[in-house]
Amino acid sequence: MKNRYATALIGGYDLIAKDIFSEVKLLNNKSIFININSDKVKKNSVFNFEIFELRKILTILKKNKIKNLLFIGKINRPNLSNFKSDGEIDKYIPSLINSYKKGDGHLLLAVLEIFIQKGFRILSPRNISKSFFLTNDELSKKVLKIHKLDITKSIKILNDLSKYDNAQSIVTSNGYILGIEAAEGTDDLLKRVAIIRKRLGQLEKKIGVLTKIPKKNQSKLVDLPVVGVSTLKLIRRANLSGIAINPKLTIIHSKTDFIRFAKKNDLKIYSIYN
Repeated sequence: MKNRYATALIGGYDLIAKDIFSEVKLLNNKSIFININSDKVKKNSVFNFEIFELRKILTILKKNKIKNLLFIGKINRPNLSNFKSDGEIDKYIPSLINSYKKGDGHLLLAVLEIFIQKGFRILSPRNISKSFFLTNDELSKKVLKIHKLDITKSIKILNDLSKYDNAQSIVTSNGYILGIEAAEGTDDLLKRVAIIRKRLGQLEKKIGVLTKIPKKNQSKLVDLPVVGVSTLKLIRRANLSGIAINPKLTIIHSKTDFIRFAKKNDLKIYSIYN
């Protein structure tokens, strides 16, 4: 079904953002992408701005008659030394600085509020297409008892850590924590876990689960967890049994390949709700 209004995607132009942008363009070919990372993208319908160039961003949105916004793709933390006043962003500096001090999640919420106040509608990736999310039929049917213990413990820890606006991922095995995601991200967490398991002489045994969920009380419109085949390859490298996610709030990159790889390597994909 065609979308009446064009949509602007705002964020980092990474692999998942490219795929979702392709879906958005099918719905309305007048949709655009606003890349706010420092790496410039030379593509039709892609505009490159610094994250603080709010006046220019609003001008492009108005020029292209944009009503809907979708924040997607990994956004790099801005280099504040490059900050320049543009006459529009100045109005929001106090609230943005205050949010920045509290963490990325609070900063994103503050940015969303700016655009909401301007009359824009903020979309979730699920508003665009459910093809980036797993259905019940695509998930493992039964959670093994040993994995249930790990997942339950992992959810509690991640929820407790959410007040620090920190991790979305943790690896546990037999109730023991093997690693918690820090600033390095999920991929490096899994690489670290593989090294730890090798040092402990446990790498030959397939056990343990990666649990990856949104931070508690975070917006369900931005910064949703993303996993793909690369995630599963690292899970296999660490010889874990699988992954536990909230399927309604986890974006799957190249879903067909993701499911095929999981089945081929006997990796569990568990559904959890937190």
